[in-house]
Amino acid sequence: MIFTKKERLLRISKNRVLGVCIYVQEQHVSWLTDVLLQEILQAIKPKLHDKIIECKQETRTASVFTNRAFQVAYYIDKASRSSQVLLQEPIVKDEDTQINEDDSQFSYSALYATLNALILVPEPFDPNNTVALPEMLNINIE
Repeated sequence: MIFTKKERLLRISKNRVLGVCIYVQEQHVSWLTDVLLQEILQAIKPKLHDKIIECKQETRTASVFTNRAFQVAYYIDKASRSSQVLLQEPIVKDEDTQINEDDSQFSYSALYATLNALILVPEPFDPNNTVALPEMLNINIE
């Protein structure tokens, strides 16, 4: 089975982001839209706290969430690296503020990546099959 790896950042607080690694089977790449990814994240959000605690206890097992549209295996792993992201935001000026050509039109703020990463393996729901995990992850489903 061939998997495609996608990486995203999920903002979890004002200054923190969580890395998200998504492994999708090659035949399902076009199926996984941004809207569907948002649905998946909303579905597993209440269970992530328990997974973070599990990661701190050094136990690594993937959980599976299933509904009529998709099934997803997920777990928290240690991130391979920590990084910073700069967020560029336009400066909002009121009518009284004079704009000089030298003034920057944007402000920048830093977002810090956590030391953990959320691993997702989504696929369309199939009542006859469980989620197929990439062998390279070397993890079991609970």
